Amino acid sequence: MYGIFCVEGQWHRSLTDKSSVLPTLDMLNRLKRCAYIHKDVATAEELRYFLTRWTEQRYASFRVGHFAMHGEAKQLFVNDRIRVGLDEIAETLEGRCEGRRLYFGSCSVLRAPDAILEDFLHTTGAAMLCGYTREVDWVESAAFELVLLDHLANGERVDAAERTMRSRRWAPLAEHLGFRIMYANGRAA
Repeated sequence: MYGIFCVEGQWHRSLTDKSSVLPTLDMLNRLKRCAYIHKDVATAEELRYFLTRWTEQRYASFRVGHFAMHGEAKQLFVNDRIRVGLDEIAETLEGRCEGRRLYFGSCSVLRAPDAILEDFLHTTGAAMLCGYTREVDWVESAAFELVLLDHLANGERVDAAERTMRSRRWAPLAEHLGFRIMYANGRAA
């Protein structure tokens, strides 16, 4: 069984806010669909630290990298003040993601130009990346994400998630969310 490695940023300034992707990961785990590692990050240093640890050989079975945080084209928001560019993440993961599948559960990150996403894939060695090109609703994206993460983790083929999310059942929601996939070979969907 393959697993998901998730780094989750701080969704709100309030320390009492309980927003998290943990219920989605926990459901997949309780259904015996996949194992997961979840790490909260609040600084760029924490993000780099956990990404570096994830790429150690002992975590090779956690082939899905899940970035759960606010974002916009070309960058992620670790918290309400700290932004980390895709180029910085690529530098941290340089050559360490062979065969891995990366999911940006962040608004608008995949609105980045193709050249930036292609460079990211080339630098990291990841097999594919996917995410959203627009602002997404939390509940709608959570429903979509549950199925997406299952296929990213368990699909034998690198395009297993695409085949499902572009099916008649899921394509309308994928379109509504601005879901996009890019592969290491340059093909985009």
